[in-house]
Amino acid sequence: MILSRTLARARIARGERPGWAAAYVPVALDAACLAVVFVLVWGPFTTLAETFNLPLWATITALLALGFIPIQAVLIFSSLWAAKSRYRDEDGNKS
Repeated sequence: MILSRTLARARIARGERPGWAAAYVPVALDAACLAVVFVLVWGPFTTLAETFNLPLWATITALLALGFIPIQAVLIFSSLWAAKSRYRDEDGNKS
């Protein structure tokens, strides 16, 4: 989210309207970084879940709260910044 937000804010400040790929490649990079972090955290998470002998519902709830919801929030905000950097008023003015 930091990469796509920073690039989008800089583009908006310059008045530049990037193409679709230029706007959404940083979102894909954010997603790749999140996937790497999730893979790195997976091992310790499973170790903790097995150590504490968590029931299935608790493991699913923890994965939802610690993995799915934050990842979705980051990707949604990254996509919003990408869309905002591409937005142009009907008058042709940047907003």
